Amino acid sequence: MLNIKIINENQRKLLERRELDIEAIFDGPTPKKQDLLKEIASLTKTKENLIVLRRVNQVYGTSKAKVLVYVYSSEEALKKTEPKEKKSKEKKEQPKEEAK
Repeated sequence: MLNIKIINENQRKLLERRELDIEAIFDGPTPKKQDLLKEIASLTKTKENLIVLRRVNQVYGTSKAKVLVYVYSSEEALKKTEPKEKKSKEKKEQPKEEAK
């Protein structure tokens, strides 16, 4: 079970996003990022692809986590602001053809 509560909300008009400080209370292990995204999307009533999880800090010894989330107004604003994802090492390490 996952309960989410918004602690603080800041509007950044220049970056076209909202910055949310969220407290997540859960049972068992720390929830996966995909589960957090689904819950936050339903809470903020936005699409999952417009939400970026910046930080998930679990409070030691408790079943709470503090989460920093950016909710963008559009995909264009997201692409302008967020850094591009680096390619994983698995994709880079493809077998090279031997010279004949």
